[in-house]
Amino acid sequence: MICLCRKKDTRLILQPIAIDLSEGSPYSVYFPNLPGCNTIGNSVEEALENAKEAATAHIEILINDRENIPSSVNITELMLLHEYKKCVWALVELFP
Repeated sequence: MICLCRKKDTRLILQPIAIDLSEGSPYSVYFPNLPGCNTIGNSVEEALENAKEAATAHIEILINDRENIPSSVNITELMLLHEYKKCVWALVELFP
């Protein structure tokens, strides 16, 4: 789900991410709505920060290459997918 909202006259994108909290680190972060965009972090906090940077860079590359940003799938539907059953979900705020 990419949600465009207003925050102090700036567009805000909320990007759903799946964080694999399996034992051991690093924690893997997946972006189901941005194929090919993944990151990791040694802590949940680091994983979330890296997620913002990775998604922002990924979207900037798509825009610069004049490629379409992939269509969004609702986070509720994403949560039902088998490959993410061991993940927790979060929304990261992006400012394009």
